[in-house]
Order: sequence, then C-alpha cells, then structure tokens
Amino acid sequence: IDIKALQEKTTQVLNELPEQCRTIFQMSRFEEMKYREIAERLDISVKTVEAQMSKALRILRIKLADFLPVIWLCIIGLKK
Repeated sequence: IDIKALQEKTTQVLNELPEQCRTIFQMSRFEEMKYREIAERLDISVKTVEAQMSKALRILRIKLADFLPVIWLCIIGLKK
C-alpha cells in the first residue's frame, strides 16, 4: 500500500482543479463549511456551490480510480 503516492496524487489532482472548483472543495472538505456559508462568503448561489462540488468529486473519482483499493483499505483500517 502506497499511502504517500495516494497523498501526492490527491494533491496533484486538487491543484489541477479549476480555481473556483478547488476553492469550494477546500472550503467544504477542509474548512468544514456548509454550502450556504460558502455561497455567502464567495457571493455565489448555493446551486453554483453544489455544481462545483459535484464537478470536483467527479474529477477526483476519475483521476484517483487507480487508488480505489488503497482508499478502501484506509477506510477499513479507520473503522477498526
């Protein structure tokens, strides 16, 4: 299991996201902000936040597909 490779690839994929998409993803996932809070702070609609989050998650799923077994093992390990 190469957790370091997963971390590096995740960072790379996040850096490749369009700026607004990356910002919204980081605010949601890393700062744990609600969509409404993000929308207010960025002066955009909640629908835009939802669309950008969907886009970010879709890109992450596609680009990190090779790491799915590693991700599942990490999740299983956290539950123990």
